[in-house]
Amino acid sequence: MSDRSLTYSYLLEKYGLTLSWEQAAEELGVYWERIREKCRDGDIAAGKIGRKWVLTTKALADYIDYGYTRRQNVVPITKQTKHRKYVSL
Repeated sequence: MSDRSLTYSYLLEKYGLTLSWEQAAEELGVYWERIREKCRDGDIAAGKIGRKWVLTTKALADYIDYGYTRRQNVVPITKQTKHRKYVSL
């Protein structure tokens, strides 16, 4: 068994299929908001279902092992902005 599969096995046994921001932050030794930023920027593969983020143990294991997430069909989720209509006077 390679070290990479050991990371995933460890996280899967400890947390299950998904992690919270706080759990991922504990594993990386950073503040939970940094995990959210990395997911938003596409560094860690995570998705949104409605308003809820979903972070998988596989995505975090890939990030830990490779230093980045293997981005296969992963698009960073960007904040949507509302367009304002300007009226000339």
